[in-house]
Amino acid sequence: MANGFTAEDHVTLNQGSGGPVIATDYVGALDYGDGSNPAHIQIIKLSTSGAGGGELLSTDNPAPVQVYMIGDTNVSNGFIAVRGNTFGDQAVPVSLSGATLEISDITIVGGTLDRLVEGVSADIRSINAGITLSVVGVGGNNSVSVTGDVRVGTGVSADIRSLPLPTGITSFSSSFDQNTLKTFSTFTLSSGVKVKNYYSGLEGFTAGFSGPGGGILCVGYTGTLSAGGSSGFLLAPGEEVFIEIDNTNRIVATSVDYSGAESYVIMSVLGT
Repeated sequence: MANGFTAEDHVTLNQGSGGPVIATDYVGALDYGDGSNPAHIQIIKLSTSGAGGGELLSTDNPAPVQVYMIGDTNVSNGFIAVRGNTFGDQAVPVSLSGATLEISDITIVGGTLDRLVEGVSADIRSINAGITLSVVGVGGNNSVSVTGDVRVGTGVSADIRSLPLPTGITSFSSSFDQNTLKTFSTFTLSSGVKVKNYYSGLEGFTAGFSGPGGGILCVGYTGTLSAGGSSGFLLAPGEEVFIEIDNTNRIVATSVDYSGAESYVIMSVLGT
């Protein structure tokens, strides 16, 4: 009986003694058997718990679901590809405000990374053929500072349109012998300094005894060279060398000592 009427929803157990009511949905012509049999379809609440539990299905206890198929395509790993529109052919827009985002590894497949702005550093290990790099608005003068090694491979051309030029110059000559460790005052250099062991032609080729020049010039840096020593870079009369340093006070010089014989050099310096 269904609450006293067979053709109504719900079924009362032990109707004669007033038993509990089982919730059902009465269907007058259920499609089973000969297709004309009415029946009560029992209403059942699902449980989301495993063995030994009894949690009812609710917003706090939702049913676990794994995606198996989308359309005619199996989803073997249980993940759904998310795109930014109904048709699935646009990227997902992402906007972060007041957040900290740490990215350790990015792989771009079939897309474009449009822009990196403010506080982003990039370590470029290699550049494929056909890629053009442009710099806009860096430091107000569209320039990039490069530190470390810069290597140009085979078949690659480098177009350098301009280089910063030095704004100052220092030049002088100084004569000293093997008993002197010559030091130099401060002058900031943009490119470096050229050092020459000047030979005027009046002193003779033999070191010493014949005037202010003609000896072997030795150039080193502070702390490694002593007066009369030869532990630096040696320059014979007439030879010169360009040294890439940022200040003239980093170099020292002396005339090489020939067994105590007096030996003078004339050292000419040109720095920019």
